[in-house]
Amino acid sequence: MKRILKFTLLGTALALALSSPLMAAEVTSVNQAREETAKAIAALVNDPTFDATLREQLSKGKAPLADVLRDYAGHGTQARENATTSLRDLERQAIRLRGLDGALDALFDIRVHGVDKSQPITSIRGFWTATVSKDLTTGQKQIVAYDPSGREQRFSLDAAPDVPMLIVESDSSAALQAGMTVMNEILRDSGMQAPTATGNLRAVNTSEELTILQEVRLEHDHEPNIQGDAEIFAIVSGVAPDGTPRLVTKDMPWLDHDKRWYKPGMDLINWTDYGTNYVNVQFFEEDGNTNFKALAVAVTKAVGDLALVVSPGAPPALIVAGVSKVGAEILGAMDEKWFQNDADYVDSFYVVERGGKYGSDVAPLVGARGEAKMVLAPYVVKAR
Repeated sequence: MKRILKFTLLGTALALALSSPLMAAEVTSVNQAREETAKAIAALVNDPTFDATLREQLSKGKAPLADVLRDYAGHGTQARENATTSLRDLERQAIRLRGLDGALDALFDIRVHGVDKSQPITSIRGFWTATVSKDLTTGQKQIVAYDPSGREQRFSLDAAPDVPMLIVESDSSAALQAGMTVMNEILRDSGMQAPTATGNLRAVNTSEELTILQEVRLEHDHEPNIQGDAEIFAIVSGVAPDGTPRLVTKDMPWLDHDKRWYKPGMDLINWTDYGTNYVNVQFFEEDGNTNFKALAVAVTKAVGDLALVVSPGAPPALIVAGVSKVGAEILGAMDEKWFQNDADYVDSFYVVERGGKYGSDVAPLVGARGEAKMVLAPYVVKAR
């Protein structure tokens, strides 16, 4: 009888450990959603089923949380189903807070940190869980971690404990790609991008002028090592043929580390989108918290307030001033959090000219902040 009672109490305790701390909480920020997710996962690391499921999903030290939870819930206990439901709810709240509802179904990844990645992981038992968040008082990035006993601890980025960790992160390239789609749709609906039908008109043009990004380098990507790869995007801004602002966003998922030259050969500027010979190119880093809908609306409102920027037939000096004004308004539209501790806004290249060749291997074009360098070359696509 005592033995039966003992096993019953142990089973009840395990069920409580798996379910009680994992009741989905209503969150008000992506940071909070990641912290709650890390806290919930901390209650699972010693569950052999979760251990095995996570390790099966790991690829290059990273696993999508949704895939882990799908397999974990398949092992069929009510406690595991409750944990899965609560964690997925937190993830969906984060997707909504980033303005990606309807554009993305999964957002969070679990990444292994502080282990020898050349060796297979035999168990995650005893691992800490953590995420990179922002201190609400100082605005500084910090590590919010949960040790094997579930105690919360906070560290500055340069004081991360030297222990194996499971990092909950939400700065995946999939999120940025979806965010660029959302932003471009809002910009297009606001008249700041050419309608999609323009692509059909281009086909009958005699030629199409492009500016190719041949090489690019970031001196500092503002992404701490524990937070993983950088996620960079660019906004190309100028004046449309009708004199209104024209903005196009460019996703750069391959530009993931600083102090390294990349040679993408991508079409950075399509001059068919613009009515003058000048544009700005501005680089930003997505930090895993961006609400892309709010960002696009803010930029649209600020730049739209310029109304008619300048006539494409105006003198070059006036056109240059108008294009520069668009670039300034884009920065002015960014929430001040984009500039805390010099994070997230990377650099600006103002007044890039159509047909211009900029920089070389030995003398690249340097941005206004000195944080980015690039080499540009003109290219003409001839009609078939």
